[in-house]
Amino acid sequence: MQKSDRRFLFCATEPGGARELCPIAAVAVQRGISCRILCSPVTAPIFADAGLPTEQRAISSCREAERELQENAIDMLIIGTTGKINSERHLTAAAKKRQIRSIAVLDEWYNYALRFWDENEHIHDAYLPDVICAQDELSRDLAIQEGIPSAILHITGSPALAELTTRAHTFTLHPPDAPDVLKAGKQCHSILSLSEPLRATYGAAPGERGTMGPYLGYQEDIARTDLAEILSSMHGDFFVIEKLHPLEGVKPPPAVNDNVTWHMAMGSFALWPLLWHVDLIIGMHTKALLEAAILGRRPISYQPHAYAPERCTAVRLKVAELSVSREHLAGLLHEHLEKRTSDRQECLAFSFAHPGAAEKVLDLAG
Repeated sequence: MQKSDRRFLFCATEPGGARELCPIAAVAVQRGISCRILCSPVTAPIFADAGLPTEQRAISSCREAERELQENAIDMLIIGTTGKINSERHLTAAAKKRQIRSIAVLDEWYNYALRFWDENEHIHDAYLPDVICAQDELSRDLAIQEGIPSAILHITGSPALAELTTRAHTFTLHPPDAPDVLKAGKQCHSILSLSEPLRATYGAAPGERGTMGPYLGYQEDIARTDLAEILSSMHGDFFVIEKLHPLEGVKPPPAVNDNVTWHMAMGSFALWPLLWHVDLIIGMHTKALLEAAILGRRPISYQPHAYAPERCTAVRLKVAELSVSREHLAGLLHEHLEKRTSDRQECLAFSFAHPGAAEKVLDLAG
C-alpha cells in the first residue's frame, strides 16, 4: 500500500451518519490516506465496531473548527449529517473559509434541508458542503425539492447499506452467532421492537413539533404500549427485546402480563445479529426496517394513525408490512406468532446498495 500525503478529517455525531462514514473511512485507510475521525459518545461505539480509532470531541464554533483543520493540516472533510447545529456544520463552515473541499453523506430519504439550516431555519451557504452524496435518483430529487442546489448533489449509493448487502449474502452461507440476549428467551417467541425518539424529534401530540418536524400522528410510547397490551392478551410466551435508539434515555419497560418478558437494550451496537435471529421484527419508520429487509426479513412497520406512513423507506419500497391500527397489528401478530408464519425470504439487493458506494464517495474527494 502506497502512503498518501493527504490528510482527511471525518466527523459524525449521530448514528446514521457514523454508519455511512465507517466504510468510507475504511477504504481511505486502505488507500494509505491519513484519517482523523471525530465522534460523539453515541457514535464512538459504531466506529469502534468497525475497528476505526476516534477522538470524542464536540466542536462548538467555526473558529474552533478552523483551529482543528489548521493544526492537523486537513485537506479533505467528510461528514455525516444531523438535524442540529453542531460539529458537522461548524467544520463545514470552517472548511469553506479555508478553501478545503468538503463532502456530506446523506443517510435517509427525508428532511434534507434542516441538515443544513442556520438558526433561522434557512439553508445557509456556509453550511452547504461542496458535495452532498445521495443514495439514488429519488433521494437527489427530494433533496432538490427541499432547496438543496442540484449542482452539489451526486448519486453514490449508501456505503452502509452496500456493506450490509455484502454481509447478508455471507450470512446465507455462514449465519452469525445468535446474540447472548436471545438465550434468555429461547423457549419463547422472540420479538425485536425498534424504538425511536419520536416525541423529541416530532412532538408528542397533534399541533406539536420536535427537532425534525411536526407530529407524525403517533409517537413511540403509543406504539410500545399497543404492542405490550396485544402480546399480553395472546396465547403463548413472548420475549421482547426493545432496542432503544442511541439518542434515547433510559426508560422502564411497559406493563405486561406474565406471558411476556420485556428486555430493554440500550446503546450503540450492531443490530444485524438480532435482525437475523429473532422471530419477528417491529419498528415504526426507522431505517433499520430496510436493513432487516436486506437481510431477508419481512418486518412490520407499526405507525398507528400515521399522517404519512410512506416516509418510512421500507414501507415505500414495499419490503415491510405496514400497520396503522392496533386491530390490524393484532392480526399480524396472531398470523406471525400464533400461527408461526415465517417472515424469512431471500436477501434483497437494491441499486442504492451497490458494492462500490464507499469508493464513489472517495472518488469525489478529488
